[in-house]
Amino acid sequence: MNFYARFAPSFTRVGYVARGLPFRPVRADYSGQTWLVTGATGGLGRAAALRGVKKGATVHAVGRNVAALEALQTAASGLPGQIVPVVCDLSSMKAVSDLTRRPEIVSQTFDVLVNNVGLLMRSYEATAEGLETSYATNLLGHYILTEQLYAEGRLARGAAVINVVSGGLYNLPLTKSMLNIPEEKFNGFAAYAAHKRAQLALAEHWRATFADIGAKTYAVHPGWADTAGVKTSLPKFRKVLAPILRNDDEGADTIDWLAATRPAEVVDEIWFDRKPRTAHAYPHTRNPRTQIAEVVAFLERDRQALVG
Repeated sequence: MNFYARFAPSFTRVGYVARGLPFRPVRADYSGQTWLVTGATGGLGRAAALRGVKKGATVHAVGRNVAALEALQTAASGLPGQIVPVVCDLSSMKAVSDLTRRPEIVSQTFDVLVNNVGLLMRSYEATAEGLETSYATNLLGHYILTEQLYAEGRLARGAAVINVVSGGLYNLPLTKSMLNIPEEKFNGFAAYAAHKRAQLALAEHWRATFADIGAKTYAVHPGWADTAGVKTSLPKFRKVLAPILRNDDEGADTIDWLAATRPAEVVDEIWFDRKPRTAHAYPHTRNPRTQIAEVVAFLERDRQALVG
């Protein structure tokens, strides 16, 4: 409750309006740009995809719900850009690895990559590959996809790589011990916080790795939006804060702004409401239990074991 009370004025629509963002729309022309957005069938991913299409981008929208992807295409009809639906189970590392060979993607070079899909699991579930499901979906899949796109020359020069994180990362320092938590120790909130902190670490790792193509990497906090994930995973939180939660489009605002402006990258900060903010609300998170290189090695080990 202390956490929610502390951040509600900033993370909800109250903060969005107080900062004047509804009165400063993101102005950009994405004509000729090609985007890839994971988790684009609903919530923030869907909103980010539509923002791109409204400004002329061709957006490859990745998700497993065929009907939702078709609905997204319908919503984008008549807009300057277009939606290219890509059906994929993002919890399957084999399916994620195969994405770059899919006919919809194989010949594309991406100007914007939005690593958005995410899950907060209330109970333990394992994938067919033996991974804790939220670890596979929130973190390992994004690592595999982004690394493959870079290795295959599929990130455009000057591309923007945007990892969608969460205020949940404020609760944990960087650690690898809670990335792929076994069933007997599983805590969904801790797992989610660890994944989001690791996504920030990956953005910093890729900053150096992708420097040769001039790509910029960002970790963005969308604020607290009334997404389907919040409805299912945080019902009590939603019951209390529903009247002031952001809508999906408001949550996607800074994703759009980063794609449009490509500001200078920052270290150990997250982008929130178009500005870099501290990644540490509490002193204990400033002392990582794991170094960034160790997180990368952890993910690389799993990638090699599953997809080579």
